[in-house]
Amino acid sequence: MPPSDLKQPAWKPYLYKGKQRILFTIYETIDAAMYDRDDIPDSITVSGQVNCRAELEGLPDVSFPLTGLSTARVEVISFHPCVQVPEQGVDRQAVMFSPPLNNFTLLRYQAHCGLGPPIKGFYQLSMISEDEGAFLFRLGIMEGYKSPLTMEFCTVTMPFPMRRVVSFDGNPSIGTALTTEHSVEWRIISSGKGVSGKSVEATFSGTIRFSSWKTQKVPSYRSMGCMDGEDTDDETEGINANNMVNVEEFLMEKLSKDLPPVDLEEPFCWQAYNYAKVSFKISGASLSGMTIDPKSVSIYPAVKALVEFSSQVASGDYILWNTLGKCPFAVTAKA
Repeated sequence: MPPSDLKQPAWKPYLYKGKQRILFTIYETIDAAMYDRDDIPDSITVSGQVNCRAELEGLPDVSFPLTGLSTARVEVISFHPCVQVPEQGVDRQAVMFSPPLNNFTLLRYQAHCGLGPPIKGFYQLSMISEDEGAFLFRLGIMEGYKSPLTMEFCTVTMPFPMRRVVSFDGNPSIGTALTTEHSVEWRIISSGKGVSGKSVEATFSGTIRFSSWKTQKVPSYRSMGCMDGEDTDDETEGINANNMVNVEEFLMEKLSKDLPPVDLEEPFCWQAYNYAKVSFKISGASLSGMTIDPKSVSIYPAVKALVEFSSQVASGDYILWNTLGKCPFAVTAKA
């Protein structure tokens, strides 16, 4: 039971008993749209959260200064209901809280990427015949990033949802490449072979062959066996079944009717733009500059507790748009 002069908060229905420690972890997700065009600026944002697990006896207060705010250029920040923010400055913000049990998210934020994009470069893809495309990647990875920042893995995927990949020809300068039915995957850095303290230049060019496009005609309900003179119920049932089974085929016909792929403005994806998606994971520090110094964490009443801090960064929607195709972008208002 808590001391009689302390009110037990709703987020801590019972008290912890055992070895005392506090674990802080910063998780950040990087979303980017990389265009490599003079008329469209690249966009990169960081969404982060600080997770905490406080295994502390009683109802102590924990406080620490959250540093790196000016470097991170934090735009949005929100706190767990247990948090008090008694002091706020340009680059320093004091945080005090009475921690609940188990894991919880102490705060969430949105910020700029203080170190610049972890992957720069361009992606180009064009059709050289009806069933063959040529592509080129030229990427710079971890430029300006220093130890302890480590890229644990990095993969680039070219999706082709409306074309079936038959084969591809090309050798990347680093890593390996493989195909699936509707994509080409370039594994630049494999798990267990992380890169730290250096930048990597990676190029990959080649050609992709697709299976021949065949227009899928949708049979009408009359060709599905519904003849004149049949009962209305049977005809209705046939129509409904046809509608349910052939919705996708019907849409495909509408999209591709009388238009061979080579004549389309974007021959690789219908109702979508062509792009490559980058997936990666970085450990060692946050990319925004947000950090917590374990030595600055205070606990009241004072107890001996281990304080640990770690950080992890992962890709969200990190997109390389095809510089030879159309791409969506936001237009900024002119002053």
